[in-house]
Amino acid sequence: MRVALMALTDDQGQQVKLGGRPVAWHQVQAALALGCERVVCLSESPGSTLAAIQREVEGRGVKFSAVANSRALSGLINTADTLFVFAPGILPDSEWLAQALGARAGIACLPAAGAVERGFERIDRDRAWGGVLSTRGDAVEALSLLPADADPIAGLLRVALQRGARCVEIPALWLDDGRWALLGDPAAARRVETGWQSRYMPAPSLGWPGEYLSHKLAMLGLPRLAENPAIAPGFAVAGVALAAGGGVAGYSGMTVAGLAMIAIGALVSSFGHRLRSLARAGAGEKAGTLLPMVRDAVVDLSLVAVAASPQQFAGWHAPFAALVLVAAMRLSQEEAAPRFLRPVGDRILAVSVVAIAAAAGLFLPAVAGIALGGLAARIFWPASTKLTQV
Repeated sequence: MRVALMALTDDQGQQVKLGGRPVAWHQVQAALALGCERVVCLSESPGSTLAAIQREVEGRGVKFSAVANSRALSGLINTADTLFVFAPGILPDSEWLAQALGARAGIACLPAAGAVERGFERIDRDRAWGGVLSTRGDAVEALSLLPADADPIAGLLRVALQRGARCVEIPALWLDDGRWALLGDPAAARRVETGWQSRYMPAPSLGWPGEYLSHKLAMLGLPRLAENPAIAPGFAVAGVALAAGGGVAGYSGMTVAGLAMIAIGALVSSFGHRLRSLARAGAGEKAGTLLPMVRDAVVDLSLVAVAASPQQFAGWHAPFAALVLVAAMRLSQEEAAPRFLRPVGDRILAVSVVAIAAAAGLFLPAVAGIALGGLAARIFWPASTKLTQV
């Protein structure tokens, strides 16, 4: 069995967090990437952080145990087990770790120059411990020789060094870009958070201003909502329901109010989806596509429903223009679409613009203008590009 051992130094809600999650949560993701079947957490007392770690571990189908001291480890870790040890505050690179220590025991090391000044522990003249090691399970038996108040993580490092464990070099440049870090305080977490978020959940380009806004709002709400997994999907579903309600209101004759509800619903749903994606960033899970597809479909149908209102628009011109706008928005989302057309595919922006135009009495001209302009550019731009290349 593969077992991960980590420690919570302070479990009273003051854990250093990255992306709204305690560092130990990110260590759990690294342990799961290593194929660990049990996670053991050293903690002197129960608390919110320990409970969050337990929910995450057990929710992923892995055994979880919490112990107050090293004396209880021998009953949880067998001599034939492979033990992965994580030092407090270490943010490892899960993918590299699985490749470097997944098959053989060893100690993750960094060049002492540059690492020691960042708080990493020196193990010899040239190297510092990177905060993760792999060893045999029988190493925990040696902890019984240490004083009761000795640090078991440090003790296991000493055992591994005495056994002559191989050193696996971590790329030194990762210390600069935050791919491997020691997060001992909130300031250290803030220094690496921007780079970490860009790797796992990059912000949309400014060509999608509505989606960019929802991403920024999600980042602001992440510290408060990350540990409540039910909130983010709730926002996403509520946004879809609000957009559908906007379609009903618009069809009933309340054009401006209906369009405003659709635009706000699209923003709220995108916020919820991105909040969940940010909260799960680093967990090795693919972002779901079903809810965004449902949201887009509901927004499109609601927009057509507003245009089909028999109280506001006579004939087929308005619903036909809305259908063309829907086609233009979908075509503008394709990867082959020219970059300048991206705002047309941003439903939050497009519906907001139409709502403003409707308030000025220009609903049909706005819908027709955006639709025909976007559709014409999408159809003829690739042809003109090919002609230029020839």
